[in-house]
Amino acid sequence: MSNTSRYRQPQELAARLEVSPSTLRRWSEEFSDFLSSEASSSEGKQHRRYSDDDLATLITVKGLMGDGLTYDQVRDRLLEARDSRQPGSAGSVVATEGPGALPLAPAMTFLADTLHNVADSQQAVLNSQAANRELLGVVLQDNFNLKEENSRMRERMLELERQVTQMRRDEETRRESLRAELEARMHEMQRSMMMHSRSGCLAGLFGGGRL
Repeated sequence: MSNTSRYRQPQELAARLEVSPSTLRRWSEEFSDFLSSEASSSEGKQHRRYSDDDLATLITVKGLMGDGLTYDQVRDRLLEARDSRQPGSAGSVVATEGPGALPLAPAMTFLADTLHNVADSQQAVLNSQAANRELLGVVLQDNFNLKEENSRMRERMLELERQVTQMRRDEETRRESLRAELEARMHEMQRSMMMHSRSGCLAGLFGGGRL
């Protein structure tokens, strides 16, 4: 391990991994064989501290756990990766820029984790866009329904206006009919009174002549 390796306290590492301290403690216990002695201390989480290699390993653990792997499956993957980094292994990936150089695996793991986070962010954006499109569809449908309802209301109002206008016309017609009937009856009464008056006058005239 490089002398320049930076150590992190449990709280700092948990924040970096975006996991709870209890999850970090559980991972430290489950995968202690793949962590430094400082990280796998059994004296309590407050005495643990994590190197850069520990961070890379736990980033890998987080990614594998996020993919749905069990603890045993993650442990097998870590074991395969450790074996591939052994000297002479066909899958060994190490830096060769000088003595004491760090393995490239942590950097690659960090890059993979970063890409995974970017992919998650992009998926979240896509999900948000899909939700927005769905919401827009609902709003447009509601707007269409409101337009239809407004159209029906306007038709109903026009129909009511036509009915009121027709009622007014019918009322005016009835008034005119009643007025004409009243005038006819008054005219008939006047004629009847005039005829009765003439009849009385003639009767008086002829009756008086006989006396």
